[in-house]
Amino acid sequence: MKISTMFRHAREAVKSLRRNSWMTFAAVSAVAVTLLIFGFFLVFAFNVSYWASELDKQMGVTAFVSQTATTYDVDALKKQISQMPEVKSVEFVPKSAGLEQMKKQWGKDSSFLEGLEGNQNPLPDMFRIVPKNPQKIGELEAKVKQLNQIDDADSGDGVSDRLLNLSYYVRIVVFVFGTGLAVLAAFLISNTIKLTIFARRREIEIMRLVGASNWFIRWPFFIEGALIGILGSIVPVAIVLVVYNAFLRIMDAGQGYNFFKALDMWPLSLYVALLTMVLGVVIGVWGSIMSIRRFLKV
Repeated sequence: MKISTMFRHAREAVKSLRRNSWMTFAAVSAVAVTLLIFGFFLVFAFNVSYWASELDKQMGVTAFVSQTATTYDVDALKKQISQMPEVKSVEFVPKSAGLEQMKKQWGKDSSFLEGLEGNQNPLPDMFRIVPKNPQKIGELEAKVKQLNQIDDADSGDGVSDRLLNLSYYVRIVVFVFGTGLAVLAAFLISNTIKLTIFARRREIEIMRLVGASNWFIRWPFFIEGALIGILGSIVPVAIVLVVYNAFLRIMDAGQGYNFFKALDMWPLSLYVALLTMVLGVVIGVWGSIMSIRRFLKV
């Protein structure tokens, strides 16, 4: 197709949108509501997947050393654990270091930990063990629990799986709600383009009589639907990103929640903008196809 012909189709689409301004507004609003809900679900789904992947990277076994263990026992345990084939690395964390780490995590809210230094420290000495394969962390935890001078071991096994399952269900919800809302939006777009077809029925009939191809007649309507989708995606993308940016600022301001890390604005904003706009175009073109198939006898 020639560039001049495509420009002609684009001009016709813009004129049609202006001519049916109220129906255009209704269609754009329907697309905007659809994409706004989709955008928030999309941000949540990206973050759940991110948390699951980060947790999988950081998964390890925490082994709590018995209070009766001597320095010799600790050295022997560290050597024994490091020689296990499932272990990537092992680090001994004395209870004093564990208390300091807790104070850093809680930040300004760590006042309740004051006075617990020295003999008053209730925390046990521990080993932090990083597995070679996070998927087999349960087996490693069971082996470590059987060691002498180890009171208990914990790997948080299952947390990552639950997050991954949550991510899967979020995607299903996004798909179901997105599909339902997209059908509604496409229906409204279809009604908008039906009015355009009705208003231009004489012009379309003349074009057919002079030998215009079916695709020559269809293209302005496809472009019109795509433009409605693009216009309907601008406001939702802006709202979603502004709200998410405010959320990140709140999280950064709360030092006590530093353990909760969300995805940065970049490249998340790019992914959300592109996917939302693509979905808007798909909804718009889909609405155009629906109206043309039923009401345009070409």
